[in-house]
Amino acid sequence: QARSASPRPPAPAPACLAVPPPAMSDDEMPPAGAGEEDFSDDEEMGMGSGAAPLPEGVQKEIITEAAPDSWKKPKAGDEVTVHYVGTLQSDGSEFDSSRGRGDPFVFTLGKGQVIKGWDVGVATMKKGEIAKFTLAPEFAYGAGGSPPKIPENATLVFEVELISWMSKDDLFGDEGAIKTQLKEGSGWRSPAADSEVVLSLKATAADGAVIEDRSDFEYTVGSDSLGALSKACNKVLKGMKKGEEVQLKLTKEYAYGDKHPEGATVVLTLQEMYDTKDVSARKDKTIMKKQVKEGEGWDTPKDASAVKLSVEAATDGGAAIAGFQAQTLEFTAGNGDVCDALELAVVEMKKGERAVLTVCPAAPALDARLGLKDATADKIVLTLELVEFEKAQDVWSMEEADKVAHGAARKDIASGLFKQGRLGLALQKYKQVADMFSYVDGYKEEEAKAKAKAVRLACQLNQAMVQLKFKEYGEAKTLCNAVLKDEKSNAKALYRRGGGGRGPE
Repeated sequence: QARSASPRPPAPAPACLAVPPPAMSDDEMPPAGAGEEDFSDDEEMGMGSGAAPLPEGVQKEIITEAAPDSWKKPKAGDEVTVHYVGTLQSDGSEFDSSRGRGDPFVFTLGKGQVIKGWDVGVATMKKGEIAKFTLAPEFAYGAGGSPPKIPENATLVFEVELISWMSKDDLFGDEGAIKTQLKEGSGWRSPAADSEVVLSLKATAADGAVIEDRSDFEYTVGSDSLGALSKACNKVLKGMKKGEEVQLKLTKEYAYGDKHPEGATVVLTLQEMYDTKDVSARKDKTIMKKQVKEGEGWDTPKDASAVKLSVEAATDGGAAIAGFQAQTLEFTAGNGDVCDALELAVVEMKKGERAVLTVCPAAPALDARLGLKDATADKIVLTLELVEFEKAQDVWSMEEADKVAHGAARKDIASGLFKQGRLGLALQKYKQVADMFSYVDGYKEEEAKAKAKAVRLACQLNQAMVQLKFKEYGEAKTLCNAVLKDEKSNAKALYRRGGGGRGPE
């Protein structure tokens, strides 16, 4: 039977149907900083990290490199679009060309839709790359060739340009939920289980009728609030980035069941991710910060930074709290000038970040400047924006004497907070100062070393005192033991360690 000279083989073509080892998937991109060493010879030949070397019967020469920012490669199952020109190695004659037809060629990679050499070779390419592949007969049309244009046992040469591809994934391995990426997202973060996100979703039936169309709604990853669509949506969301848009081709088992027996097509867009963080001093989830708008850069205010924080709203989780006064507060972080909830939240925010702060019980949010001193709500929810902050001097950059003076001053601030009964904030400050002097043996000046050690020991003892008040006896004992390593007969450490032993076994 005669066969076409196109790279798409007719059935049956056993030698061409083998699925090659998949190239690196989009999700397997190494983390920042990884893979920056010199590339191997295989990498220079166009094979990516994680891809199997090209077999002996497939030779590749890169004619035009991909753009520097084009690092991804298609994987098995992706729908790729290419231009190609095919010639015989024996005499250079052209037997097929998509360029000549002016019509790019589209196929699914790694599924045996094309000759074996193409499945193997195109998997090593990047978007925009042009490469020449020389294919031995066993990776082309075999011993029989493809008459009349391709003779028996012919070695073929293809010039291939990878124009683009659509990333596709079989989410559950049963072909019931096929994901196609329609638009790339930005950043590196993906939602985790229990993450709160904002989605847009449009579902259509096999006949094109719209089943549901929802825009900008909040959803918790892992929940079942999307009904029958939840399983597929939860699976795909965990790999999506902000702004990414995907299409899900779903059978009825993953869609609407017998209501739409032909299945459904869902277009899902991840509009926003809410990063929720426990910012309470004791990490007991009493103060939870939900980021609703990303800030700028990476820097956050440090202890003693001058900050400007806008507090826009206060509710009990539903209704506005009577007496609240929206304010833009200017204060020094860590000095206790505002309520504990704001103190703890602001050092976890970036400039321009907007956040919703949930405080329950409400006591750490009772701020007089906001009109909340006498609020009776069990829970207070504050809407915040960090307008700006001045970056404080990094402790590591200070001279030894300046660092000791700064640490002693911050310890005094912590002691003032302790006397006010603001134990959680005091505990955090004492720990920050103790950590500042965790290693003092490298100090050049003996006087500065002795003072730094004294400040550290005082902060460790004070932390133990706070932990005893919290009835965290084990934590108190650990802190006292740390002091006794330096001063075996320290009376306060021995006394407070005794208090640590009175906790429940």
